[in-house]
Amino acid sequence: MAALFTTPKRNDKTSGAHFVEPDVRRRTLLAHGSWRRVTRRIVVGAVCALTVSSLLMPSVSLAAEWVDVGGTQYNAGTAAGDAAGTWSWDGADDMKLNGYNGGAIEAAGKLNVSYEGNNTVTNDNGRGIKVKDGANENAELNIQGDASSTLNVTSSRDAITSVGNINIDGAGTVNATSTEHDAIDAGGDVTIKGSGNVNATGDSDGIRADGNITIDNSGTVTAKATEDQGIDADENLIIKGGGKVEASSIKDNAIWADGNIEISGGSQVKASSEEDAAIDGKNSLTVTNASLNASGVGYGIYVYKGITLDGATVTVRASSDGGEASALFTDEDNIVIKNGSTVDALAEGRFSVAISTSNFYSDEAGGHIYISDSVVKAIARYAETGGDGPDHYSGDQNDEIIPESEGLNIGIFAQTEKGITPATISIVRSKVTAEGDTAAIFALAMSADGKAIGTIEIKDAIIQTPAGGKVIDYRNKEELSDGIVYEAGQTIGTGDATIDSPYDAAVAKSTVIVPPEETKPEEKHGKTKPEGSKSEGTKTTKTVAVAAKGAKTVGKLAATGDTSNAAIVAAALAGTAAIAAGALASRKRS
Repeated sequence: MAALFTTPKRNDKTSGAHFVEPDVRRRTLLAHGSWRRVTRRIVVGAVCALTVSSLLMPSVSLAAEWVDVGGTQYNAGTAAGDAAGTWSWDGADDMKLNGYNGGAIEAAGKLNVSYEGNNTVTNDNGRGIKVKDGANENAELNIQGDASSTLNVTSSRDAITSVGNINIDGAGTVNATSTEHDAIDAGGDVTIKGSGNVNATGDSDGIRADGNITIDNSGTVTAKATEDQGIDADENLIIKGGGKVEASSIKDNAIWADGNIEISGGSQVKASSEEDAAIDGKNSLTVTNASLNASGVGYGIYVYKGITLDGATVTVRASSDGGEASALFTDEDNIVIKNGSTVDALAEGRFSVAISTSNFYSDEAGGHIYISDSVVKAIARYAETGGDGPDHYSGDQNDEIIPESEGLNIGIFAQTEKGITPATISIVRSKVTAEGDTAAIFALAMSADGKAIGTIEIKDAIIQTPAGGKVIDYRNKEELSDGIVYEAGQTIGTGDATIDSPYDAAVAKSTVIVPPEETKPEEKHGKTKPEGSKSEGTKTTKTVAVAAKGAKTVGKLAATGDTSNAAIVAAALAGTAAIAAGALASRKRS
């Protein structure tokens, strides 16, 4: 079984230790009250001196030092504009556009652009609207328009860009399109507020910031990319305000954040990628009283430091990109679903998990799934890519169709190896429908001494299906080249015997867990076909030949003497079941 659950190589984090030990000098200063008093006198004196000197220095006004409109530069201090009144600048920080249809606009320092009517900025060989640092002032670009107004910016390079912050506000519509680079790009933060609409389409990124991206908007924000991310935040991504956000990418993530991702306030977020994860982040994802729909390849949602869904409605889909798929996944932290959340997760691939967390490191506390007062559906299907469509069952060496998939597919899966506490799946007062072509629910802990045991805890709820279903134990011991690994955990199944293979007939491939007051299922359970499933309406006709020569067979299935079944399991375990093992975690960005 160890081949089934393989420890991945740890990835480097973006920062060092969580807590940095103060240096010797700092510890000495903090240890003596006299040093603190002397330091305070020095600081107070310095502040006083700074205050006096600042009064003697000339003040720097917050204004653009110059602007360039259509290739002509105008310096600060003198108002400028065209005879038709389509643009005007007050010689400081305010520019007005009213029916402007012309070339690029550039400024040094701070520039406030207000627009009325229909305005178009075009640059086929450069940037559309650009603000850079001046000699005495940092760059800042503010854009605002009313409900009946539109600002269209089209360029070959970045359409709307600032070395500093970009703020878009008001009720108007901003359309930014770049044919070669980013649609909206900030060296600082990007903030979108108000009730208007923002449409950003870039060949590279749709909306990108070196700092935070905050969308506090009741309108609609659309970010589309071809080569890179729809939304790309080098720090945190915050979405609130109750509006709609749609992010998409053809070749990369729809949404990427190097910091936390927070969605709240009734916002409706949709993220989709044609070739990569829909949402990818190095820290946590929190969805509170909001909705999220994510669809990706390989991963639906993959974040590094925990997922919390609080009063959220979440639909997530993941299809295979070479055999592996995980719909909702976090590494080295926990998944928490609570307070009336509704979650629908589907993953389809040869090796797939719908909702999963893993932790392989002794100093981390993750690897647990907590579901309370919520409704959850988690389905993992076996499917192969290519050919005429997905194939859900494999064939033996005589091409006979047999009802055993050759992959590994688990609906809800928690796994730990050296974590602070073993893997746990907790279900409290919730309705949970879980299906997997291998197992519906599985909690697994691996250790060198066999003392760590993964557990499934069900409180104020009952197992409605399968009939006679209960939590059963799993134990297995593997002798590897680098030592012995003990696997211990629990799954949902029937019978009283302890199993030693996830392919054991006692393991439930489908289960429904409900609160005691819910006595009847709302739908017929079994091989359900969720909306968005590749297998929906598809008839399986293709058979798959299994080559199991030299593969190791393990567990009870191999002991039955059924050659075809043993070959299938052996093929699945021959170093390819990396997804369930946490090899999903190896894909973090550096």
